[in-house]
Amino acid sequence: MSIAIPAVERAQIISKESVESLVEALFSLDEPWRGRFLTLVAKQATRWKWDGQRPGWEEMVAWLSTDPCLYREVALLLDAWRRPAR
Repeated sequence: MSIAIPAVERAQIISKESVESLVEALFSLDEPWRGRFLTLVAKQATRWKWDGQRPGWEEMVAWLSTDPCLYREVALLLDAWRRPAR
């Protein structure tokens, strides 16, 4: 049995300001976390065919602005990581 997933999520538009804000937050992280988050985004954006080169600002903006699911996942992960432990 297969379940059809609506394509509505792909049709969502993410504002340029939201994407740039997320990219700025990622690049402002201290190492080693900056590299770990950038690597995660690069691997997911390229479906694990990433070449190992650290992605630049424009590349991150392009990936996150064209994939709402990736944008949401990265934003949620970053928020969870920044949230203080209870």
